[in-house]
Amino acid sequence: MQARPRHALWTLAALCATSAAFAAGTVTLTLESTQDGQTVSAGATIDWTIKVQVSTGDNLGLAAVATDLVHDANNPATFDIPPADIGSIDATMQQFSRPLGIANPGEGGASTGYIGVQRGNSGEMILKQIGGAVNSFGVAGTVMGTDPTVPPGVGQSGAQIVASGSFLAPSTAGTYTFRLDNAVVNVFDAINSPPNFSPVSAATVDMTGGSFSFTVGGPAICLGDLDCDGEVGFGDINPFVDLLVGGYAAWQALYPGCPGENGDLNENGDYGQDGSADFGDINPFVDLLTGGGVPIPCN
Repeated sequence: MQARPRHALWTLAALCATSAAFAAGTVTLTLESTQDGQTVSAGATIDWTIKVQVSTGDNLGLAAVATDLVHDANNPATFDIPPADIGSIDATMQQFSRPLGIANPGEGGASTGYIGVQRGNSGEMILKQIGGAVNSFGVAGTVMGTDPTVPPGVGQSGAQIVASGSFLAPSTAGTYTFRLDNAVVNVFDAINSPPNFSPVSAATVDMTGGSFSFTVGGPAICLGDLDCDGEVGFGDINPFVDLLVGGYAAWQALYPGCPGENGDLNENGDYGQDGSADFGDINPFVDLLTGGGVPIPCN
């Protein structure tokens, strides 16, 4: 279980506002990436964007939105998901973020927690409560919720970007999925001018499109290419020694994503199974380097 964020003031305000309202409206939350369905290299930039679209005829537009961005439990490796890009909060959604709107306090030097707050164990942190709420109380706050004017029809004329961000693809090969979770969304029942309160209702949330996947593909196996530069030559001697002396894990830290099978020149099948270095691979490796010093290109 991931720890809940310490700051959830805007969520409390939003829930209080819904206590006497009827549920109305359907909101579609999507998580998109231009790398969805693609095979990428380790270290490639993976972009993501959260969008919201609000039904019409049964509400007056978005009042509050928050969702978590999480790792799928079956991902081959984890890492700390960085907060969203603060520059992705456009003029419309600024009214949902601090200081104009109501959002979690910023952390790590960020001015607003609208971009998500990192929670969880180091090396596997997720983003909690990306988003915020409009100040619907009709009274201006001093630190957050400083704008009590309610914007009408947010998310009803088309998909509205909530936030965007990016991270680097892990070095461990395999298929990765990221998804939205724990969404809280409110819509306006009526919009009143300050100092009057504008009532909201909890929306029905559709997160059918709330995930994307990509595959990290390791370089093709090339026997003797211990630094994965695409050729076999004298430059592979030190990496080969690193693998033989330091072991598989230490060598992978120096050459992330490079297939261990590249060092299994006597075909004993060590790599990808127990990851052990084999002195029986030394002579086959030397044999590869007896071509007069001319690098051998990988196919």
